[in-house]
This record gives sequence, structure tokens and C-alpha cells, in this order.
Amino acid sequence: MPHWQLIILALTQAISEFLPISSSGHLNLLQSFFNLTPSLSLAVFLNTATLFSVIFVFHRQVSHFFKSLPLIIIGSLPATLIGLTYKDQIDSIFSQPQYLSLFFLITSILLLSLKFIPVKGQPLTPLKALIIGFFQALALFPGVSRSGATIFSALLLGLSPQNAFQFSFYLFIPASLGALLLNFNQIHTLSSFQLLPSLSAILIAFVVGIFCLRLLRRLLIHRRLWLFGFYTLFLASLVFFFT
Repeated sequence: MPHWQLIILALTQAISEFLPISSSGHLNLLQSFFNLTPSLSLAVFLNTATLFSVIFVFHRQVSHFFKSLPLIIIGSLPATLIGLTYKDQIDSIFSQPQYLSLFFLITSILLLSLKFIPVKGQPLTPLKALIIGFFQALALFPGVSRSGATIFSALLLGLSPQNAFQFSFYLFIPASLGALLLNFNQIHTLSSFQLLPSLSAILIAFVVGIFCLRLLRRLLIHRRLWLFGFYTLFLASLVFFFT
């Protein structure tokens, strides 16, 4: 893969991972545009860079993260079990862009629904964590936004915007680590990942990811996140008519 393509993919990953528009869906589209076979391993590789962005932004909340670990484990179970059970099928879907229209449409419905969910401040419970975890599992499919699905479900269950944001990205950490471990052998053997291009891609995704993560928090608190639903609806229509 040429260096410039990897850089573009890294930028795309950083922007679309945290803004609720689906990084996997955008990477899938771009790889198809570059005449590359969409690769789950590449998505996981770039996702690891944005994992460092999350750790950086939340580094002062380490103690709270570990206090919340039982709920994080519960919330992580659905994606873990589904990902392990249906790994081959998910890999296959990643290589078939024709499914993107449906998955972008799902993201659009979730995001546009945010406009109608009232702000509450209820506590997170084990049952709520599990339900949010099932919504996170939807993001195993390219085109479904992980942040959009988890924040939608958290707000729907009564969490405050700040707590919905926090728990969404608490769940992101084990999900990213699990995906990295599950696909490590494939990533390690990707011959196109040379050292210098890979390091530059990781650095770019890390820095841009920090900015986008903070932007997401502001948009969520000011209740503007639903507007991204129009963008993903446009993408769903575009993919439907051109694939």
C-alpha cells in the first residue's frame, strides 16, 4: 500500500472513530475506492492508534475506570462473545461493501433518534451496561458507529450525556484491545505495513483522534450529535445507488 494511502486511511480512522459516523464503514469505502480489498486487520491496526487517544484523554480517570471495571466487563461481553463466535462471517462482511448501505442506515436511525431523547441523569446499572454492550456489538459490522450506538443506548437508558460519553469510551478500551489480540497474527504478517509509514499513520491518528474525541464530548453535551445522522443517511443512499 502506498504511504499516502495509509496516511489518508489513518486520518479517516481518527476522524470517524470518534465522531459517530463509523470508522470501519469509512475505511471500507476508501479501501474499495483505492481498489484494495477491505480488510478487518487494517481497521484493527488503525483502531489501535486511536486507542492511545482515548487513553490520553481519560488518563486522569484511571481510578474511576477500575472502579467501574465490573460494569465494563458486563458491557464488553456481548461484543466479545459475538465477535469470537462469528469472526469468519464478520471478516467476510468486511470484504463486501454492498452491505454498507444497510449499516449506515442503522447508524442514521440511531443518530437522528438522539434529537428526541430527553436528558436524564440516572445511574448506570449492570442491566443497563449489558444492554449498552449489545448495542456496541452492532458496531462489529462496518457502517454501524460504535460511539453512536453506545451513546444512543446509554442516553435512551437514562444516563446523562457526560456519563454516556464516559462509559462509551470505557467500553472502547477493552473492545480495542480484544480486537487487537484477536487479529494480531494477521496484522503482524501484513507485508504492506512498513515501519516508517506505520509509525507516521499511528502518530497522525493519535493526534487527530484526541481533537475529535474532545469535539465529540462538546457536541454531545450541547445536543448536536443527531445532526451527523443526515451525513450517514447521505452515505447510505450513495452506497445503495453506486454499489
